[in-house]
Amino acid sequence: MSGNAALWNTLWGEWIIEELIRCGLKLFCISPGSRSTPLTVAAARHPEAEINLIYDERAAAYYALGYSRGSETPGVLICTSGTAAANYLPAIVEASVEQIPMIVLTADRPPELQQTGANQSINQNQLFGSHVRWFFDPGCPGPELPASTLFSCIDQAVHLARYPLPGPVHLNLPFREPFLLPKTQKPEEFIHDPDLQSWKAEKKPWISHPLPKISADAKLLENFAKNLPEQGILSIGRIPPTSISTVKKLANDLAWPVFADIASGLRLGPEFPNRVTYYDQLLIDSDFLKSHPPQKVIHLGFAPTSKRWLGEMEKLPADTLIWIKEGPSRLDPTNRFRSVFETSVEDFCSEMISKLKKRKKSEWTIHWLDQSNKIEKLMEQFVTNHPLFSEMKLVRTLTKIIPESHALFLGNSLPVREVDFYGSGNGSEVKVGLNRGASGIDGLVASSAGYSKGLNQPLTLLLGDLSLLHDLNSLKLISESPKPIVLIVLNNHGGGIFSFLPISEHKDIFETYFSTPHSLEFKDAAKMFKLPYFHPESPEEFESIYLKQASADKSCIIEVNTLKEDNIRVQKEWTEFLHQNR
Repeated sequence: MSGNAALWNTLWGEWIIEELIRCGLKLFCISPGSRSTPLTVAAARHPEAEINLIYDERAAAYYALGYSRGSETPGVLICTSGTAAANYLPAIVEASVEQIPMIVLTADRPPELQQTGANQSINQNQLFGSHVRWFFDPGCPGPELPASTLFSCIDQAVHLARYPLPGPVHLNLPFREPFLLPKTQKPEEFIHDPDLQSWKAEKKPWISHPLPKISADAKLLENFAKNLPEQGILSIGRIPPTSISTVKKLANDLAWPVFADIASGLRLGPEFPNRVTYYDQLLIDSDFLKSHPPQKVIHLGFAPTSKRWLGEMEKLPADTLIWIKEGPSRLDPTNRFRSVFETSVEDFCSEMISKLKKRKKSEWTIHWLDQSNKIEKLMEQFVTNHPLFSEMKLVRTLTKIIPESHALFLGNSLPVREVDFYGSGNGSEVKVGLNRGASGIDGLVASSAGYSKGLNQPLTLLLGDLSLLHDLNSLKLISESPKPIVLIVLNNHGGGIFSFLPISEHKDIFETYFSTPHSLEFKDAAKMFKLPYFHPESPEEFESIYLKQASADKSCIIEVNTLKEDNIRVQKEWTEFLHQNR
């Protein structure tokens, strides 16, 4: 029995890894453990597998999430049984909501050890619940399951991670001891299976699984394009990077004002046609949209970051709102959009371009652009003349000087909002990554390292102090990143975003239970992970340090201290300045 277990464990480990690689998956994020030995050894010995050994399963899962986001290819997770698998949950939740494909392989105890009090044994059946697209447990390796059945399971897992709704897939794999044959033995010598021999000779996946294509009704789109009014808004949330050039062409041909969310990758840089860069700031004046009501709004992709824009959408007539989404999930938090096209964003834009009559930029669009340009000048004037080295000033500086060779990853809470609100539109157009599905502050360092790996390019990470504390051990991933990462931490010594919320008025509980004050700084953490550390105290010093480090070949930490009270004051002063000068 023990000899058979070693044989079949070894075979299954090799078959699973080989089939995943044949499906185009290359990166395996492995956390050390004994029960997962057959998978770990097979991946480690495969000449085409790329291994990233990450001790902490939570960080490993976020790294795989970032990698999958950047590369648009599912990362593979491998871990042992018990709480190791449970630590994947936060990143799996984010991947599910954000529709990011991942393959999760959890090793498990065999049935005879389940619910017996056996060490490191928990119920891993449907461990991640509704957050995965598919769960399957094929049972312990053995001759009862033909090789073709196992290959079919792997191919189905990869397919369901990509279609119809991309996301994580969980395969639970129980292994009996001993886990491997001695290295001197070749397991293939024991197996005589015609299907297996055919598979080995072909060097391709067992199942050919091209993705189906969902298209909107051509006649419906033609009628839609013919009846588009002059006064409309093109709103863009997170969209597939491959659709960006086509979206730009539609924006140019449509000649409507464009509201590009920071997650779209189109909010920064000067090359996007008809973009109203500061639409969120225009909407501070609640009467502005009332006096400039759009006759149609077309929204592409995921929901926008801006709460103001979402709030204004809720006030618009429901029959003027059209949402274009790539899958069957419900993405409209306003519950107002009555027309929904489920199709590829790129295909929708291409169809619209082919059917649109040539349009000139209308007075409606010109007015929106003029108002946004006015805010650009006012914001530049306000930030330049303001004496404080505020987060607003840092964000303006960073988005003007970030090199085009870098990607940008943004932390949740304040950083993503600050860049969306205040980021300059005159710097480089860079790829932007952020975990805005469930919007947690956990795993952001690991996600950014994975994103850099997936894109294969240097990266700037902007996040808050609590987010860095949440994921401090992932500084190891930053220090070992193949491409350098410049980590900018905004240290306002607590949860700065809560200072903008109504709870801040309740002084008896606010500081202790919401602001979560601390006196920690990150110099010693940088030293622990052998990362160069910098602590600029002025915009000029920050700019000098950042530009030098952004072109260096080593990751680093730049810590900027701010005060929560100053952030609130600067925001209020800016709003007042805007009202007085518009």
